[in-house]
Amino acid sequence: MFSIEYVYRILEYSFLFYFFLYNSINFCFIFLSFFEVRRKVISRGFEDLDVVMMSPFTPPISLIVPAYNEESTIVESVTSMLNLKFPRVELVIVNDGSTDTTLDVLKMAFNLKRVDINYIETITTAPILGYYESRQDLPEHVLRFVLVNKENGSKADALNAGINASLCPYFLSIDADSVIDELALLQAFRTLLNNEGIVAIGGQVAILNGSVIKKGKVVQPKLSNCWLVRFQIVEYLRSFTLGRTALSRLNSLFIISGVFGIFQKEFVKKIGGYLTKDLTSKIASEYAGSMAETVCEDMEIIVRMQRYIQDKKLNKRIAYVPHPLCWTEAPENLDSLSKQRNRWQRGFLETMVYHRKMLFNRDYGRIGFFAFPYFLCFELLGGPIEFFGYVTLPLLFLFHSLNYSYLIMFILVSIIYGVLISVSSIVVGAWPAKTTEADTSKKSLIYFSNTREIFILLAFAVLENFGYRQVTLWWRIKGTVDFIRGKKRWEKFQRIGFG
Repeated sequence: MFSIEYVYRILEYSFLFYFFLYNSINFCFIFLSFFEVRRKVISRGFEDLDVVMMSPFTPPISLIVPAYNEESTIVESVTSMLNLKFPRVELVIVNDGSTDTTLDVLKMAFNLKRVDINYIETITTAPILGYYESRQDLPEHVLRFVLVNKENGSKADALNAGINASLCPYFLSIDADSVIDELALLQAFRTLLNNEGIVAIGGQVAILNGSVIKKGKVVQPKLSNCWLVRFQIVEYLRSFTLGRTALSRLNSLFIISGVFGIFQKEFVKKIGGYLTKDLTSKIASEYAGSMAETVCEDMEIIVRMQRYIQDKKLNKRIAYVPHPLCWTEAPENLDSLSKQRNRWQRGFLETMVYHRKMLFNRDYGRIGFFAFPYFLCFELLGGPIEFFGYVTLPLLFLFHSLNYSYLIMFILVSIIYGVLISVSSIVVGAWPAKTTEADTSKKSLIYFSNTREIFILLAFAVLENFGYRQVTLWWRIKGTVDFIRGKKRWEKFQRIGFG
């Protein structure tokens, strides 16, 4: 019979192994991403984006913007899209049943008039209420500016409506509270045109809180004074700079941020579009089940694309560019941030359940044997495991069973090792490199040029492991509980706005 002491030791070694394995994998990601990031930063001086701009082979792209109660940010966001440098773009705004003045603000700002357009419902959506088209003088490269007004469905449903209304072979999915870098499309398409097999591509998302924005453009990136935003910047740099860059190199991407993602439209239509309960696609029903829906459409569609690629043995892939291609507003209070993380966790669980067939399935190669287990063990189950690991320390102490050698090892492999990973993500992003021989100032992936701001981020990379990380773990656990209870609400947080 096992003694209580024996059970304690099993738990101790299990937690130590978990933390060591998780942080060691992320440490390997540092090496994978460092050289890729450095290569991308250096190559920015030789990208010759004019080739993409002038080439007749650069396809036009539709910018699809789902909008729900975005009155405070929508005008600046749309203005940034109209100012993008790209040969030919089409702008499709989808008002998803907003209850504020989003529709009126757009109509007034861009002289939108009621019209009939060529709308073919190849993907089923909530009912459409009307169409509008801009009658103001548009930049030469903007071929068309339309707005689709529909009943409220979801962000996924709005994206499907935008796909139906769009006319271009590629589309960009972007949030209405975001600002795109003016060179973003050219940089993304430079990678896309060099690799014909790419069916989707994403890029780094930067946080704009505190930055100076004029006419839809971030003219001066600045570090926010809000401590909560600073922690999120560290998270974003670690997630995008390390995680997604490394996973892209391993051809194991599971998510492209819904803030900025470019897709081959016909491929997305082939797999059924974004997942909603109203979807009638055979592939979507076969993979996720009829009446399936998700609150994290950006993850689910990427996993479904990866699954379809492997099922059909297609020579296709999903890519990632580590440049800051898009700016978004981050929550500035704990209530809003908890809602966001709760939704992410629920959406994560939905996706993993829908596509559980991929787990350890040889038919899915490294996706089934590495990517899926990694996300399951460290992103999905990691919250409860890690939180329980922290909770056991005071319990062991209370029952006089705390092994102080274990305590030291726990601090080393969970906290100190975690600090090393977070600090390394800042270092990788801030590492300077010459983009050309004439470049004396050097460039880095990080968008802050002030050395003081870099040191502040390094400090927050250390501090996040002492309280902030544990709070986010609790939100992930609550998200898991809410998923089990069947919670489906989006719970959109209140935007502060910018401009």
